[in-house]
Amino acid sequence: MITAQIDPAPAIAKLGAMKQRLRADVGAGVDNGAARLLSRVQAKLSGKVLQAPSGVLLRSIQVETDEDEDGFGARVFSDGSAPYARIQEYGGRVNIPALTPVHAKALAFVYGGKMVFAKSVSAHVVDLSERSYMRSSLAEFADGLSGEIRQIVADALS
Repeated sequence: MITAQIDPAPAIAKLGAMKQRLRADVGAGVDNGAARLLSRVQAKLSGKVLQAPSGVLLRSIQVETDEDEDGFGARVFSDGSAPYARIQEYGGRVNIPALTPVHAKALAFVYGGKMVFAKSVSAHVVDLSERSYMRSSLAEFADGLSGEIRQIVADALS
């Protein structure tokens, strides 16, 4: 009769260390990916999609990552300090009230690519087209980030 005695402690310890390393590597990958996504969104707000003259919308874009027992999460979002962030992303209608100059003889604005001067402007609705900077960035980025995370897991298991 042949008998064998196997001590599982070293294998269990190795698997525990692998799990900790894998979790740390995936966490770093998510953090890195979220930071790169934030950079892509900010690049679009710096002239590619929108030319943000004041920088308020650009500065409103934030990133958060978190980790719990179920895994990792990341989000890139506007913090609400630019109230027009949503309408720029999705488009929509804006009701413009009647305007008259307060400290000047005329209003001055660009319309149809030309400078216009007017004594008043009647109330009207403006349709703003969608100029996605968030959703389009995520769509461009999602497959690559998923592939990177899969590669991190594959490397840890090999």
